[in-house]
Amino acid sequence: MITADVSGHRCLYCQASLSLPCDFFVRKPYIEKNSLSLLPNTIYLQAMKNIHLIFPLAAAVMMSLASCDRSPAPTFTFESYQQEFDTKQPFKVDMSYIRITNADKSKVLKAIEESNRKAFFAIEGTMPRTMEKTFDMAAAQFRDVNNCDEQQFSHGQYELLVKSDIEVFDCTLSYIITGYQFTGGAHGIGWVKGLNYSLESGQLLTLDDFFTPEQKAKLPAALTRLLCWQLGMADTDIAKLSEMGYYPENIKPTDNFFVTSTGITFLYTPYEIGCYAVGMPRIELPYSSIDSLLE
Repeated sequence: MITADVSGHRCLYCQASLSLPCDFFVRKPYIEKNSLSLLPNTIYLQAMKNIHLIFPLAAAVMMSLASCDRSPAPTFTFESYQQEFDTKQPFKVDMSYIRITNADKSKVLKAIEESNRKAFFAIEGTMPRTMEKTFDMAAAQFRDVNNCDEQQFSHGQYELLVKSDIEVFDCTLSYIITGYQFTGGAHGIGWVKGLNYSLESGQLLTLDDFFTPEQKAKLPAALTRLLCWQLGMADTDIAKLSEMGYYPENIKPTDNFFVTSTGITFLYTPYEIGCYAVGMPRIELPYSSIDSLLE
């Protein structure tokens, strides 16, 4: 297990869904001195030449943050695990986990951390006490499920890659898990999961906490239009979406989303709303568009 050595600032990950090229601007939290404390009222941008810019949000957002009564604020550390296994079927595991470091200071934060850990490692039963043992158990589970000790099933190396990401805005903490595994065949398969929590209660939030029933009924059409806009279309074009490999009839809201300072982003796994070639689409519903799209 590797705990990030992070003297100074560094970016955690790059996110392909950003409108700017991922190798130019990356909007992410930073780790400083082995941990980070997210400031939800700021947006961090990192330029290629290590220039750090901090842009305050609008005053209205600042006022809403002040109304969120939570104590203490969550702090985080980044822990990484990489290992290759020379079993009969060789495989490697690469995991990057963001842990709440002050979870023991608050029942709310402890509940959120326990939920994140179970979702990230997908371990059934009792979780190990230490992070190192947790990583080892996750790797052993992958080995056993895929019978890597028994025989070689593929001339290539099996892979399990999992990373996490954090967004904190107002009283909401979003934990995003992105994974990929290859266990033979023409290609591997990816997945993505967004978990959203109230920082006041620790409750796992759903669509019902953000939208009225009337708004939810209008979300499929709104998300279809937003996807068309993201793809450069002037308006909704079902035929064009189908030509591009999407399944327009499947574009619906789910509880797989995360919350940022600019909007709510819905996440989709391969084959969910399109063929494998379209990847794992993300559709952001900006707060500024909610009234016009869901009126």
